Amino acid sequence: MTFRQLGLCPEIAKACEDKGYKAPTKIQEDSIVHLLRKRDLLAIAQTGTGKTAAFVLPLLQDIENQRKEQDNDNVILTKLIIAPTRELVLQLEKSIESYAKYLDIKICSVYGGANIKPQIKKLESRVHIVIATTGRLMDLIRKEKINVTKVDALVLDEADSMLDMGFVADIQDILKSLTILQQTILCSATLGPNIKKLSGQIMINPKVIEIKSNDRVNDRIEQVAYPVTLVKKLEMLSFLIGTKNMKQVLVFCKTKASAEEIVKNLKLDGLKAASIHGDKTHGARTKAITQFKENQIRVLVATDVAARGLDITDLFYVINFDLPFMPIDYVHRIGRTARAGKNGIAISLLDEYDVATIREVEKYLNQKIPKLDLDGFEVGTRMKMIATKTIVETKDDIKRKKTGGAFGNKKKNKDKKTVAKQRGKRIIGQNR
Repeated sequence: MTFRQLGLCPEIAKACEDKGYKAPTKIQEDSIVHLLRKRDLLAIAQTGTGKTAAFVLPLLQDIENQRKEQDNDNVILTKLIIAPTRELVLQLEKSIESYAKYLDIKICSVYGGANIKPQIKKLESRVHIVIATTGRLMDLIRKEKINVTKVDALVLDEADSMLDMGFVADIQDILKSLTILQQTILCSATLGPNIKKLSGQIMINPKVIEIKSNDRVNDRIEQVAYPVTLVKKLEMLSFLIGTKNMKQVLVFCKTKASAEEIVKNLKLDGLKAASIHGDKTHGARTKAITQFKENQIRVLVATDVAARGLDITDLFYVINFDLPFMPIDYVHRIGRTARAGKNGIAISLLDEYDVATIREVEKYLNQKIPKLDLDGFEVGTRMKMIATKTIVETKDDIKRKKTGGAFGNKKKNKDKKTVAKQRGKRIIGQNR
C-alpha cells in the first residue's frame, strides 16, 4: 500500500517521500481512508506510531479538493487543531508545514505566553489551518479576531492530556462556536473512561482505531533506577551527570518549584542548566530549548506539561528526578530519548516516596526495572528491601496482623459489647 493508493495527491505523497516514509504505518493506513470520507475518528496510539500524519494528510487533501471545487484563490479557515501545550502546537505546525511543502496552504499557530498581535495579524491575512491551545483560542474568539464559522473539521490532539489538565469545559465552549462542524478527530495515547465519555458527547458513530503494542516502551531504551535518600537526591543527580560525563541531559520533575531548585543546585555544582515549566514565558522556554539543542547548556530541567511535544534529536540521557503520578507519563518522559532508531538511557532516582510508585510503573510496563547501588549513596537496609520488594515478615509482624496491632485492638473490639446510645433522656432504639 502506498500513499497514492490511499487517495492522496502526488504533492502530499512526494512530501512523505522527502521525509523518508516508504509506506504508511498501520494507523495511517487504517485512518486515512475513513477520514477522506469525512467520518469521525477516535485514534488510540502511542507516540511514534505516525498518528500526526494519519490525521494531517487527509486534512490537507480535503483543503486541496475544496480549492479545486471552488476554482478560486479564496483562503478560508476550515481546519482547527487543538493541542494541550504551546510546545506541541509548534511541533504540529512544523510537521504540517513539511507535509504541505508542495501545496499552497497557509497555516497559523496560536498559543498563550506570546504576543497576541503577530498572531492576530497572521489570522487577518487568511489561513486554511489553525493549530491552537485552548486558552489563546478562546481569547481570540471572544475578541472576534478569528472566524471559526466555516470550520468543518476539528482535531483534539493528545486529548487525554487535555482532560487531565482540566480543559474539558473549554473544549465544550469552543464547540459551541463551530456551527457547521462535519468531522471530529480525537487522538489519545490511552482509552480511559474520560476519553470514552468525551467521544460519546462530541462524536457521531466514530471509527475507533486502537494500535496496541506489546512493548509500551521502545526496546532501545535502557532503564535503570537508583534508590537514594531524599536528602542526598540533588547530590546524586550532580554526581551522576559529572562522573558519567553526560553531555546533554533532560531531567524531569513534578513541580515548577522543584525545577527551579534543581537548576539552582546544578549551577552551584558547576553544571550549566535551565528550566522550562508553565510559569516561563514562551520566549524563555524557546531560548532554553534552543540552548540545550545547541549544547550551550548541559542540563534541561522540565515539568511534564512543559515537555509535551519536546523533540530533541540525538538525546541520549533522560533522568527522572522524581517519578510522575501516572505510569503513562513515565512512558512519555523516557520516550524523549532513543528516537529515530537510536539508543538511549532512562534513569530514575528513587527516594522513600518513589519506591512504591516504581512498582506501579513496572506493573504498567509488565517489566522489572533494575535497581542499582551507587557508591557513596547507599540507603538503609529496609528502604533497599522496599525498593527491591524483598521485605520478609518477622514473627512480630505476623502477630500484629492477627491481633490488629501491637496492643491487640482487634481482640479488644471483638470482646467489646454493644451499648445502646443515649441522647438526652431517651435511649435511641428503645421502645416506648
